[in-house]
Amino acid sequence: MSETVLIRSQADEDTVELKHEPYRPAKPTRRGPGYLLRQIAGVDETILDWVPEERHRYSRLGAIVLNTGLMAALSMLALLGSHDVPIAALVPAALLWGYVILTFDRWLITDTHGSSGMGTGKFLARLAISILMGLVVAEPLLLWMFSSDVHTQIGKDRTTLLDTYRSTLKRCNPLSGEPPADASGCTKEYVLNVPGSPRPLLDSKKAAEDERVKINAAIADIDTEIKRREDLARQECNGTSGRGLTGRVGEGPNCRQLRGETAEYIASSNRPQRQDELNAVNTKIADIGAQISTASQGYAEAVSKAIKEAVDAKEAALETPGLLDQVRALSQLADQNVFVQLQSWLLRLLLVVLDALPVITKRLSRPTTYDGLLSRQLTISDKLHHKTLKSRSDQALGDLDVQIQETEHNIRVRRERIEEQGRDAEADRQATLDAQIEELARRLRGDS
Repeated sequence: MSETVLIRSQADEDTVELKHEPYRPAKPTRRGPGYLLRQIAGVDETILDWVPEERHRYSRLGAIVLNTGLMAALSMLALLGSHDVPIAALVPAALLWGYVILTFDRWLITDTHGSSGMGTGKFLARLAISILMGLVVAEPLLLWMFSSDVHTQIGKDRTTLLDTYRSTLKRCNPLSGEPPADASGCTKEYVLNVPGSPRPLLDSKKAAEDERVKINAAIADIDTEIKRREDLARQECNGTSGRGLTGRVGEGPNCRQLRGETAEYIASSNRPQRQDELNAVNTKIADIGAQISTASQGYAEAVSKAIKEAVDAKEAALETPGLLDQVRALSQLADQNVFVQLQSWLLRLLLVVLDALPVITKRLSRPTTYDGLLSRQLTISDKLHHKTLKSRSDQALGDLDVQIQETEHNIRVRRERIEEQGRDAEADRQATLDAQIEELARRLRGDS
């Protein structure tokens, strides 16, 4: 089929000539943005020239694939921009990642060209890959969108971490130098080795106080016994009736005996020495208390300084917030704020849909004329390849048969030549032998 186009000659405007151009294939277009987009979609332009009406369709499909690559590049740019990465490495890395995603999506689409339809299994597999890629692309963009709130949340988390660390240090390292009242969680990490602790003085004071308690108990026992004996002697002397008492008034033998026993007990009980020991222990406790007061003041300042230095060191050891820190902070924000959670999932869903859109579009669309042409061309190419291989195989087998026959012929010729040479050599040998016999016979006849 052809179409007739009227073209006015430039040489003579009054002359009209007829020029016939083929209707199909259409005039090729190998430039412009549409052509580049179709290359991204993975179409064969030589086949598409037969159905130029579908060029726009595949240009739009290529634009969809390009969008996913651009979103991936933007995602990587946002991710790297949140870290201490040289600016010279940002754009190449982002473009490389976008190219990887674009290439992968292009493969997902190109693989469906020429088929009459996409099976459910293939569609679900490609859709799952697209969803996975969409989620990977979405997360950095989410972090970039909420970057201000994310870094604020990270700051709060780190402040809470440092406050908890500081409070644990204070609990495990009392300023008084005494053992912590609650030692749970006081591992080696939280116990500070600060010199000048009043702990030995506190232990000495505790030992002195324990000794004072013992001396007081011993003195109390002596005083109780002295009082008991004095009361018993007084009752005997006063004539009080009772068990072990005579009931007679006056200083009788029993009265004097009880008083004497009381005096002997007082003399043997070392009550004055015990009192001196008690006074000495009280003096020692007072002296240690004064030393503790002096030592505690300096130790409390040293512990406070050590705690501050430990907290400062831990704060300095905290690295620049990484990807995991940002993801954790974003998750906390989503748990605290319904709006953040809703926006996060909406953006994820949007990017997943964008990345899966080429596959979904291909699934929902009817097979195009281009698909049919490509399918037929692939079928014809398969047949041509099969026929070509068969032709080459037959030719190679024929050549091999001829070569075998030539080889067999050459072998026969060489064998015949060798046999002929053998026969000639045998005839020469026989002739020589006959000549020798004749010569010998002639000599014999001459001699006789």
